[in-house]
Amino acid sequence: MEKHELVDIKGEKTGKTITDIELKNIENIPEGYYLSVVGIVIINSRNEVLLQKRSKFKKINPGKWGICGGKVDFGETTLDAACRETFEEIGLIIDKHKLIPITKIALNKAFYTTYYIKQDVDLSECKLQTEEVEKVKYCKIEDLDKIDNEGFEWLDKFKEIFR
Repeated sequence: MEKHELVDIKGEKTGKTITDIELKNIENIPEGYYLSVVGIVIINSRNEVLLQKRSKFKKINPGKWGICGGKVDFGETTLDAACRETFEEIGLIIDKHKLIPITKIALNKAFYTTYYIKQDVDLSECKLQTEEVEKVKYCKIEDLDKIDNEGFEWLDKFKEIFR
């Protein structure tokens, strides 16, 4: 059974944990606590963002486009979770020391930490976790607003960085 450490409004670990079974109902997260979630924006040398299409079988946001990411497991840092999730979902190894923070935001019962990394990725070499991801593609930054997405809370700050 997977466990996750809950964080406070600033994203700091609280010592309180929650299991995946308990997470089936988001209301099991106590008031004032948040589930720590990471996102990784991979941008290539042409300033295009690597997106993944969520599997149509996913419970949340099926078939929507998004970035690599997921829940932070017990004992992990957000940097370690970012690397793990990217490898699990698309088979890409990234260097956590090259990850640059974009945003940290509490939204609903989750605390999102989003990083970006400049890295050229050959999409044909991605190994997709088929229960999570249907396909990958690159998208120009200015076109991200037009995509049927799962939520790009990081996008405004990201556009400031890459104007």
